[in-house]
Amino acid sequence: MVIAISTNTNDLDQPVSENFGRCQWFCLYDTDTQNMRFVENIAGSAKQNAGIKTINFLLELNIDTVLSGRFGTITTVLLREKNIQIIIPLKTKTLNEIINQLKNQNL
Repeated sequence: MVIAISTNTNDLDQPVSENFGRCQWFCLYDTDTQNMRFVENIAGSAKQNAGIKTINFLLELNIDTVLSGRFGTITTVLLREKNIQIIIPLKTKTLNEIINQLKNQNL
């Protein structure tokens, strides 16, 4: 399973972004291989419909799950229609903390 974690920098010590569609980066974490990589959110700077464009961008990367601090209403509906799981952490966490929880399956 590939999880896209929203962030504003490509640094594991940074917190998860509070904004899914307008985040600057995604950390893609593969739970099967435990590999990860950063990809720049090319849709994040769109003047309109950044959330929708971000979803389409991530679908091209074959993600299964998205994790962010907040999702817009339309974005939430579209992700559910595409059968993409949504995870919202209960408190602010760094990418390192999230990935360690994923490795231990305690998210």
